[in-house]
Amino acid sequence: MQIRGFYEFGHTLDVLDADTHGFAPFDVSCVEWFWAYGDMHDSSAGFVLKLRDGRRAYVEFLHWHGFEQDEDFRIDVEILEGTGMPAAPLREPIDPSAPWPPGGWSDETAHLDRMFAAGRDD
Repeated sequence: MQIRGFYEFGHTLDVLDADTHGFAPFDVSCVEWFWAYGDMHDSSAGFVLKLRDGRRAYVEFLHWHGFEQDEDFRIDVEILEGTGMPAAPLREPIDPSAPWPPGGWSDETAHLDRMFAAGRDD
């Protein structure tokens, strides 16, 4: 089973809030595409989500590992038009000289979809 993006998506679902971001985890139908990157200092990921109401959203996650200091993580959300993909990060990347998205896009998302689908009765 693939685990790439699993950690980051779990945090993303925990933070998503309808009042702040325009939709909540329950509103997600599936993950269409994702990318994920992590090292000893930070993790980042992006998820293209199909929402139950037909909209598509791009959620970008960034987490700084705290070790001896406070951890910090945040998500940014953009509602996508049509079937397009995000062309650039929502925030300044940690390493602006690195290719974006780090590691490229993946459409192998079944492991991510299982994280939120198991609790629904639809």
